[in-house]
Amino acid sequence: MGPQDVLALLFGSSLTIIVADRLGRRLGAARAAGYVTVAALTTALLMSSSLPSGRYRPFPATGIPVAELRVDEASRIFSLLFTSLGLLVAIYSLKYMEGEEGLGAYYLLLLLMVAGMVGVALSNDLFTLYCFWELMSVTAYALVAFRWWHWEPVEAGLKYLVMSTLGALVALYAISVIYGVAGTTNFDELRSIFATLGDEGVVRLLAGLLLFGFGVTAAIAPFHTWLPDAHPAAPSSISAMLSGVVIKAGVYAIARALLYILPPTSGIGYLLMYVGLLTCTVGNLAALRQLDVKRFLAYSSVANIGYIMVGMGAGYRAHLLGLTQFALAGVAGAMLHVINHALGKGLLFLCTGSAIHVIKSRAIPDLEGCGRSMRITGISSAIGLLNLAGIPPLAGFWSKLLIAYGLAGLLWDPLITMALIVFIANAVLAAGYYIYLLMRLFRRRATGAGEVSPLMWGPELALAAACLILTLLLSHVLVHVYTGASALMGVVG
Repeated sequence: MGPQDVLALLFGSSLTIIVADRLGRRLGAARAAGYVTVAALTTALLMSSSLPSGRYRPFPATGIPVAELRVDEASRIFSLLFTSLGLLVAIYSLKYMEGEEGLGAYYLLLLLMVAGMVGVALSNDLFTLYCFWELMSVTAYALVAFRWWHWEPVEAGLKYLVMSTLGALVALYAISVIYGVAGTTNFDELRSIFATLGDEGVVRLLAGLLLFGFGVTAAIAPFHTWLPDAHPAAPSSISAMLSGVVIKAGVYAIARALLYILPPTSGIGYLLMYVGLLTCTVGNLAALRQLDVKRFLAYSSVANIGYIMVGMGAGYRAHLLGLTQFALAGVAGAMLHVINHALGKGLLFLCTGSAIHVIKSRAIPDLEGCGRSMRITGISSAIGLLNLAGIPPLAGFWSKLLIAYGLAGLLWDPLITMALIVFIANAVLAAGYYIYLLMRLFRRRATGAGEVSPLMWGPELALAAACLILTLLLSHVLVHVYTGASALMGVVG
C-alpha cells in the first residue's frame, strides 16, 4: 500500500458520492452522500496512518518522470491532520447542513478538497504539488460561495478566487523559472542542483516568488484580507476547514520549498520572521476590534499563521548559521503550532457554528452565556480557547515556547532580539483576548439556548479531547514533530 492508494480511494469515492446522492434523493435518504464521505475519510485516515516512508511513482509503467509522491514524517503529519479534521467536519455536517440545497455537491467538494490537500502533502515534485494545489483551491472557492443565493458568500468567494488565483499564478511562474534553471521539478533533484548553483540572487528571487504565491492561501499579511471575509460567508463547517487545515497547506508548501528545496541564503530567514511578525501583529490588532465572532476567529487565525512563520524564519536563520539545535527547535515549534492551531481552531469554528445554529446570530454580545447553556459545546470551546491562548500546561504554550527558544539561540543579533520581544508581546495580547472571549461566553445564562445534536457536539468533543491528549502525550508527539522538522529541512536531528 502506498500514498497513491489513499488518493485513489478519495477520488474513487468522489464518484460514489454522485451515485449515492442521486439514489438517496430517490429513496428519501438525504444523508447518503454524507455517509459515503464519512466512510471514505475514515478509510483514508486509517490508510494514511500506516503509510511506510519512501518515494513512490504513481504511474511507473508509463515512464512519466515528473509525477512522484513522498512519505516522510512531515508529509505524514500534515496528511493525517487534513484527513482527520475533514472526517470530523463531515460527521458534523450530517446534522449542521441538514435541509440545505445541493448536499451532494457539498460533500463532493469537501472530499475533493481533502484529496487536494493530502496530495499537496504527499507530492515530491512541484508539478504534482501544483496540480493538487489547484484542486484544493477550486473546491475551496466553491465551498465558500456554497450558499450562492446570498450576496455575502458570492462576494467572499469571488474575492478569495481573485486573490488566490493571483497567488497561484505567481507560484506557477516561480515553478517555471525553477524548471528553466534546473530542468526538473523533483524535490530531491532540485535540492542537489540548487546546493551547487552558487547564485544567491536567483535563490532570493525564487524564495520571494514562492512566499508570495503560496502565502496568499496561507493568509500571511498583507495577503490575508480574503480570510476574514470568507469565514462569515462560508458554512461554519467549511470555516473550520479553512482555518484548520487549508491555510496550513500554504504553510506546508512554503516550508517544503524554502526549507528543503532551496539552499539557506542570507536574508530569507529575516524575511520569514518579519513577515510572520507583521502577520501576527496585524491579526491580533484586528481581532480586538471584531464583534462578529467568525471574523474574530478569522483574524486570530491570521495571527497564528504569523507565529508559525516566525518559527520557520528562526529555524531557517539558525540553519544558515549551522546552529542545528535551534534550527530544529524553531521549525519543530512551528510544526507543533500547526497541529495545535488545526485542532484548536477547527474546534472553535465547530463550537461557534453550533452556537450560531441555536442562537441565530454571529454577534459576540448575543452569544454571551451560551457556554453555560450549551454545556458540551461550552466546555469544548473553553478547552480550545485555553489551548490557543497558550495557558500552561496545554500544548499551545509549549509550541510558542519552542518557537521562542529557536529565537533565543540567536539573541546576539539585535534584529532577532527585537523579533523575540514582538513575538512575546503578541502571544500575551492574544492570550488576553482569548480569555476575554471565554469570560463572555460564560458570563451569564443565554435564554433559549439548548445543546445541539450529538452529531454536532460529538466532533467538538473529539477535538477537545485531542487537545488534551496532545498535552498529555506531548513528549511522544515531540519525537514525531522533531523528526518531521528534520525531514522538512533535510537535516539529521
